[in-house]
Amino acid sequence: MLSRVTYADPDQPQPLLLVNLLEEDLGSPEDWVSDSFMQSGHLPETIDDSIPRETEAAGSASGFQAVNVPMQQMPGVDNILIFGVDTHSYSGRADAIILLSINHNTKTINIVSLMRAMYVRIGLANREWGLLNAAYSYGGANLAVRTVERNFGIPIKGFAAVNFSSFPRIIDALGGVTITLTQREADYMGMRPGTHRLDGKRALYYARIRKIDSDFQRNQRQRNIINSILGEMASQGGTAAYKAATVILANTYTNLDLNSYLLKAPSYLSYRRRQLQLPASGEMAMRYVGGQEVWWFDMLKTHTRLVSFLTN
Repeated sequence: MLSRVTYADPDQPQPLLLVNLLEEDLGSPEDWVSDSFMQSGHLPETIDDSIPRETEAAGSASGFQAVNVPMQQMPGVDNILIFGVDTHSYSGRADAIILLSINHNTKTINIVSLMRAMYVRIGLANREWGLLNAAYSYGGANLAVRTVERNFGIPIKGFAAVNFSSFPRIIDALGGVTITLTQREADYMGMRPGTHRLDGKRALYYARIRKIDSDFQRNQRQRNIINSILGEMASQGGTAAYKAATVILANTYTNLDLNSYLLKAPSYLSYRRRQLQLPASGEMAMRYVGGQEVWWFDMLKTHTRLVSFLTN
């Protein structure tokens, strides 16, 4: 099998600049044409890790401090970032940012949602701080990975990205995913509440619902999808799982050798699965930067919480 593998080159960043970071209403399930929010730009060559004085002051006012987070070595743990790109290409916002962490020591797969509106140090000369999902738009997956490492203090082995076109194909290759809809979710999707088998198109719409509640519930829906995909692959086994895997390999933008993971899939899929949402309640505060809502979070507490979750 051939995997669509693309290795990120730090010397060849994607020339993208984000104009509007926040998403509006999705519209109908058929209305998935990408927003016109991109314009040409260039990623500066230098990365600035310093903490601006105005940011330190803002952090103090919120009770949180902007600090240099230490890097935690994690032997036996594969941390992989999954990006859901909100276009039909791989240029756009990281609409979903999920850390899929495989702990071979404890035989656990940890699924962690990273709030896309967290205010983080991106480190560009002209974009030192910004929303977490902006990093992908400013410099592609390479900058997004570096941003997560810098702000959360964990090593990232690689990334895998899907978009509006590839995501439904992957779901359909599995024969759909099983999801339980709440009353509000069902009403929004024009369905009945309860457990349903969603095809790729419906699964994408479900994963992107936000207007009925908030990003917290939206992130839970995205984790539900990931968990269901892993469950489907574990239950199908043999030929069916292999067929689905070929579609995943052909429809994923990544710098990982996914074939190596596929060969070990029967073992990995037997691991127990857990979920986490970051930042945690009580360790974050809503602030306004340039008139835009952002989540300011306690960096050290978030780092400690994440490392403990991934390693225990």
